[in-house]
Amino acid sequence: MGRHSSSSVSQGSALVLVLLAATASAIDISRLPGHRHYTKRSGEVGSRLNGPYLLYLLNNPDNMHAAYGGYGYKHHDYSHQAPAERECMAYEPFRCPGGQVCISIQYLCDGAPDCPDGYDENPKLCTAAKRPPVEETASFLQSLLASHGPNYLEKLFGSKARNALQPLGGVEAVAVALSESQTIDSFGDTLHLMRSDVEHLRSVFMAVENGDIGMLKSLGIKDSELGDVKFFLEKLVNTGFLD
Repeated sequence: MGRHSSSSVSQGSALVLVLLAATASAIDISRLPGHRHYTKRSGEVGSRLNGPYLLYLLNNPDNMHAAYGGYGYKHHDYSHQAPAERECMAYEPFRCPGGQVCISIQYLCDGAPDCPDGYDENPKLCTAAKRPPVEETASFLQSLLASHGPNYLEKLFGSKARNALQPLGGVEAVAVALSESQTIDSFGDTLHLMRSDVEHLRSVFMAVENGDIGMLKSLGIKDSELGDVKFFLEKLVNTGFLD
């Protein structure tokens, strides 16, 4: 009798856990205690933040704030206040600069500022959120250099791209610029490329957009690399790089 009773309790507990797990995804976070309800303004248009960059945003908020501040976006200097950073809840995981305001992921890049300094609508952040992660871009560039030599990327970015991109600030700097720059022109401005180099790079992207694999082959891209290179360049094109 005791064994049957214990078994029933265990099965009942397991069923409760299964039911909780099955319904967890249906929970409306706007009904959770402390969640701030948000109503979009009339006529407001914005894109929701999504994609693999989200994990980077959540895991590296301090690095991200510093990086975007360093690339021309100004936000308030909170260093003199030095309050303890607020611990963000699961339903509001994004911590704004200063550490005192947390917001839901759905409010990032939606057209309405929610951080005190509007950081959640930073154009560079919102552009990068749609692009491949910086680490993925850096790895892609590094693989081309490893396969073709340290001066290979001259064929894409021009004469400044010699010596493993060192004159442009290195692989990481170029990867960040590709992620943050809204268009190919702003990319050229960020890295101080010559106009002729920007136009050459534009021709490469346009060829890929039009399905001209011959352009990539003329740059020395190996048959085994064509698919990956085409896929990567198309990701940039599809997020407005040529606009």
